Amino acid sequence: MRNSDTSKNTIKLLVFNLIIVGMVVAGFYFMHGTNQIVDVQTIALNVREKPNATSPVLTQVHREDRVTIKEKKKGWYKIQTSEKTEGWVPEWLIFDGTSGPYTYLPAIVTQRNTELKKSNSENSKTIDTLKKKQKVFVTLELNGWCRIFVDETYGWVPTETIDIRKNQQPKFEVDDTLQVALDSAPLYSKQSESSQITDTLDYAEKIVLKEVNGYWYQVRTESGKTGYMRSWEITNNKISQKEKRPREPLPEHVIMLDPGHGGNDPGAQTNDGKVFEKNLTLQTAKVVKDKLESQGYSVLMTRSKDDFVSLSKIARISNNSPADIFISMHYDSTGNPNEGSGTTTFYRNKNGRQLAQAVNDQIAAILPLENRGFGTQDYQVLRENEKPAVLLELGYINNDTDAAYAQNKKYHKKVAEAIYEGSTNYFLELNKQKER
Repeated sequence: MRNSDTSKNTIKLLVFNLIIVGMVVAGFYFMHGTNQIVDVQTIALNVREKPNATSPVLTQVHREDRVTIKEKKKGWYKIQTSEKTEGWVPEWLIFDGTSGPYTYLPAIVTQRNTELKKSNSENSKTIDTLKKKQKVFVTLELNGWCRIFVDETYGWVPTETIDIRKNQQPKFEVDDTLQVALDSAPLYSKQSESSQITDTLDYAEKIVLKEVNGYWYQVRTESGKTGYMRSWEITNNKISQKEKRPREPLPEHVIMLDPGHGGNDPGAQTNDGKVFEKNLTLQTAKVVKDKLESQGYSVLMTRSKDDFVSLSKIARISNNSPADIFISMHYDSTGNPNEGSGTTTFYRNKNGRQLAQAVNDQIAAILPLENRGFGTQDYQVLRENEKPAVLLELGYINNDTDAAYAQNKKYHKKVAEAIYEGSTNYFLELNKQKER
C-alpha cells in the first residue's frame, strides 16, 4: 500500500508540474503572440503605414496608451490603437524605448526640486528648479531625457520626473489663433488618419481653430485651407521658427555597423607590424555606436569583440535584421609603405548610392585626411546585402601619417560625427522623398 500511495503522489506531482509548465509556455506565447493588449511605455511613438521607418506616419501613441498587437514582422509590430487605427511600430521601442519623435503633450512634474537642465545631461547647466505638480509640455524624448516647455523656456529633465496628462490639453476656443508644434504636421481632409493628407504644415505656422471633436481639431491655415489636425500637434504657447531646436532623434531607424575583419583574419597592419586593422575597426565602431545611440539611434553590430565572422554570414546577418542601413568600416593598405593616403566610400547596389554620397560628403568635410570620393566596388558584404550598404576605407594603415590618425581616439570621434551626420542627412532626405 505504501508503494501504491507513493506512486499516486508521484503521478499527482508530475501532472501538477506539467500543468505549471503548460501555463508558463502559454504565458510566454501570450506575451509574444498576437492580440496581446499592452500599454505603451515610451513617451511618444509614431504609428506608420508599413513596417519601415520611412513609411508615412498615420498617428502617434503615447505613454500608457493601450494598444493591441495584431501581427509581428521583422522586428515590427502591427498594432491597433484605441481609436481602431492600425499601423506599425518598432518592437524595440514600444516596451522600453527611451527616445521618440517630436510631440506636444501636457504633463506634470512628479518630484520636488526637479532641476531643469540646458541639455540632456546631469552635468549640464541648471537653468531653473521646478516644483512638484508644476505643469509643463513635453516636446521630445532622447535617451531617457525629456525636452519640455515651461514658463516660456525650453529645457531638459529626466523622463522619470514627469507624468503625461493627455486629458489635460489646454482649452482652446473657436477662432483662437494657435501654432503648429511639429515639423511637417499633416493636415487631414477628415477626422481620420486614413483620410487624405491635403497639406503639411511647418513648425510654428499659425492656424485658426474652427471646431473641436475629441483629439481632432478642425483648423484653417494662413493660406485659407481647412482640414483636421490632432491635439498633440498644436499649441497656444508662443513658439518661433527661429528657435534652435535639437535634431529630432530617429530611434525607429536601425543602423548596422560592421567592424571589418576579426579573429583569425587580422586584415592589414601598420608598417611596424604592431597594429592590426581588425583592432582599429572594432575600436572605431564602438565609438561610432556610442555616438549614434547618444543621438537616439538603434544600433546593431556584426561583432562586438575579436571574433571572425565570414563575409557571407555578415550579409546574412544584415539581411535577417531590422537594420535600415549597413556600414562596414575598414582601413586600407597598398603593396608599398606610405604609397596611398586618404579615405574612400564604396557601394555596390543601386540602393546604396544615396547613402554612400551622404556619408562621404560628411567624411570629406569632417575628417582631416584627403577624401578620394565614392564609387562602386564588388565587395561580397555589399553585393549580397539587401539593405542600403556602404564600405568605408578610413585611411591607409600602412601610411605612417594615416596610421597615426587611425590610432587616435579623437579621429574615431570625428569618424563617428561624420557617420552620424551622413546617416541622418540620408534618412531625412529619404523621408522628404517619401512625402513628395
